[in-house]
Amino acid sequence: MSFTRSSLRYAHTNGYTGLLYTPKGDFIITCGTDGDIRHWTCISDDDPRSTCLGEFVMCIAHTGNRLLASTDRNTVHAYTFPEMDSDGILMRFTAPATCLRVCGEYTAAGSEDTSIKVLRGDKAGAETTLEGHKGPILALDVHAERHLLASIAGDGQLKVWNFETGEELKSLSGLPRSNSFESTSLFGTPTFEPQRGEQLAYALDKEIIVLNTTNWEVSYRLQDDRVSSNYSCCQFSPNGERLAAGTTSGELSIFDVQRRKALQVEAPPSDCKAITCLAWNAVNGDEVAFCDATGQLGTIFLGDDEPQDGLLNGLEEEQDEFLGGNDYEFEQGDGGDLDEIDDGDGVSLEQLKRKVMRNVEPDVLDDDNSKHSVASSRNSLPVPPQLKLFKQQSAFQPGATPNDLEHRYLVWNDVGIVTAHTEPSGDGAIDVEFHDASVHHALHLSNNYNQHNLASLSRSALALASTESSKLVVIALAAAGNKEWSVSLPDCESVDALVATSQLIAVATSNQFLRLFSVMGTQREVLSIPGSVVALAGHDNSVLCVYHAAGSSQTQQFLSGMLVNVSGLSLRVEQLPVPLTPGRQLSWLGYTDVGSPGFADNMGLVQLYRRASNAWFPICDTMKQSSSVSNNYFIVALSEARQIIQAVLCRGSSYPMTNPRPMLQELRMQLPLCDIEMEKSELEDTLLRASIMQVEGAEKVQKEMAIKLFALACSSECETRARELVESIACTELLQLAVKYASKRGRIHLSDRLCELLPQLEAIQEARKQQQMLGANGIAATIVLPMAATSTATTTPKLAPKAMELSASKRGALKRFSNSPNLFKAAAASRPATPDAVTPLDTQENIFGESESQQSELISSKTNVDAAGTGDQQRTPLNSVNPFAMKRKLVDTGVIFGSEKLKLAKK
Repeated sequence: MSFTRSSLRYAHTNGYTGLLYTPKGDFIITCGTDGDIRHWTCISDDDPRSTCLGEFVMCIAHTGNRLLASTDRNTVHAYTFPEMDSDGILMRFTAPATCLRVCGEYTAAGSEDTSIKVLRGDKAGAETTLEGHKGPILALDVHAERHLLASIAGDGQLKVWNFETGEELKSLSGLPRSNSFESTSLFGTPTFEPQRGEQLAYALDKEIIVLNTTNWEVSYRLQDDRVSSNYSCCQFSPNGERLAAGTTSGELSIFDVQRRKALQVEAPPSDCKAITCLAWNAVNGDEVAFCDATGQLGTIFLGDDEPQDGLLNGLEEEQDEFLGGNDYEFEQGDGGDLDEIDDGDGVSLEQLKRKVMRNVEPDVLDDDNSKHSVASSRNSLPVPPQLKLFKQQSAFQPGATPNDLEHRYLVWNDVGIVTAHTEPSGDGAIDVEFHDASVHHALHLSNNYNQHNLASLSRSALALASTESSKLVVIALAAAGNKEWSVSLPDCESVDALVATSQLIAVATSNQFLRLFSVMGTQREVLSIPGSVVALAGHDNSVLCVYHAAGSSQTQQFLSGMLVNVSGLSLRVEQLPVPLTPGRQLSWLGYTDVGSPGFADNMGLVQLYRRASNAWFPICDTMKQSSSVSNNYFIVALSEARQIIQAVLCRGSSYPMTNPRPMLQELRMQLPLCDIEMEKSELEDTLLRASIMQVEGAEKVQKEMAIKLFALACSSECETRARELVESIACTELLQLAVKYASKRGRIHLSDRLCELLPQLEAIQEARKQQQMLGANGIAATIVLPMAATSTATTTPKLAPKAMELSASKRGALKRFSNSPNLFKAAAASRPATPDAVTPLDTQENIFGESESQQSELISSKTNVDAAGTGDQQRTPLNSVNPFAMKRKLVDTGVIFGSEKLKLAKK
């Protein structure tokens, strides 16, 4: 018994495609992302009837004389069949409905807004709502007699409900997760056994799991050794005797439920992709229709050779009994020819079969199909599994919506919005709006001739092109006189991607060239791209080109970036990898407001490239700031100075609508740290963002967050962590404040240990200043930490805090002294040669308010006064615990710059 495939027919455009059989089996009805409904009388129908219901139709269902369809208006609409006249709205959702099922008098629908609604009869508004999933509903099934509903959602859970009471009966986890129905390829598709509803089957990995609906335990599992990829959907036959399943590589399996065995099915053709939907013919139970992710329609049916095989088997059994066993051999002369044997003789037929099958391998003889013909035996050999690679994405424009939409955004960035409109008559137009009206007034351009579908907008230029032509058109916004110029690419090159900055126009072509132009049309360098381009982005004199660096693996694609920096007539290119997470695609590429490259993937993870570190940093996961996993954020711009991401919230979809235009939202950047809800992690997040990005007042933010973390470590009895924090930040002002805080808290031991870091931190700060001074000349600098003296003979006495044994009364007096600012001022006035009178440390404002230059001038002036003094300094109990009341001599410190050794000795 084997099933044969029909030829594939084009039904709809690429994307999810649904289908069903009418109850009498006279029509196959399909729907797709092109918004059309098609009626096929059979698979060989060359002229199916087509009706357009909107921009897309997600799912359909048939009930009586009506057809239900989910449209782009987030409703379940009813139409008369076959006239397809509107017959009212049954249900409304806040996102598109993704699955429909009709069973008896009940109609169930699931939506991307994570809700499920069940309606009894045709009266709208009296539906029951089932809530509990945290992801978009991918598939569902209903058994009316037992009042059971099974649903699978993008949160990776299968739930079983009693839809009469709304009670959740069972919940199973471990299924594939997805944040949108559009990007899903594994639907699971739960299906009840239609006769009595005692079994529930769903697809998971490479097997079909069948549950017992009485106790919800696994009854058995169905597997087919001939498939090489995961099952995406499954469906019981109307009589419940068979179960059909489709895979992500276009393979189909038909299982005999009673024997729990996979039947033989013809292998798929090379152009068949992931199966999205299955439907059994209710009249002819031996026929199954299916659709794939490319919009193709096909059927499989039971082959016509089954009766002949049964007759052949019966004939062989009869002749074996007549001949007395299988050991009989027909005797034949040496010169006998097989062609001369009469085929009508049963003995001759047996001899022919034995002669032919003797040349077949013994493994084939033991197979159940060994009594078939030689051709069927060869077809039954297992096909080696094919390696399925991750699909490489094609070139796209950041901030643009798909090309197949009638009204779409060509670009939406921090400068403005470029919108393209295509009328039903074929006429097109482009509207350009600027966020700041002082940049330029709004533009309305005709798009009838050039058919532009690529655009890039900056404060200096608007660049337009088409993927179907080789012409580039640029409008210089700030120019006087003739603002528009155009150029035709040579050798029939077409434009794959383009970007416009305030200084440059860059175009990536089909020949893997990166062509650079000035804003006014002067041709510049032509660079070769090492791979097929994915996207372009630019900022001022910098252009980032992301391309495919290598072929994809089974789980991810490998991307690299070519960072082009232009200065005058010179040009420098840096190669940097793009760390794309496995299983994801690039969805946005751009620059921040200060010129740092960044990108986002289709799961909402935003990453930023810091040139000083030569590394990518994940700075925000937008999905964690969304209230539902079915929502997506359409990235518009990044701002390092304000620490925000400007994005558009798309509810239940991946792209924003053009009308009405949605509002921009500002998302707060947040690093993916551990335990981010804790106070310590929040302070660490602010500190790291201030050090990674170019934040306004970054130095002040770093010091404030560092002293808060220091205080938190002290209150948590983690003195080692507090010392480690001060040592890693290496800031003398922070050290002074930390020592004072430790002294006021009575942590004398921590204060003494922090004093030991002062020479080292001053050396590091001095090295940083020298590194900044010589960094423009390209001289590398290495910090040399101070080393302990090797000889005991020293000419200058070192005055460091000495531990003293004090009584309880003296320690209480010292605490009162340290907590009294007036006493410190009096002590400073009595000892004018000490540094504590130079830099007041009583308040935090003094530490963060004064600039380093002012403090260095004061310290240098007082140092000269100290050099003139000749008196010996006396150690008192006050200055033994306050390290700022003593002047210290530093050991030799040095900084090595490149091959030169510049000895910086502090005297």
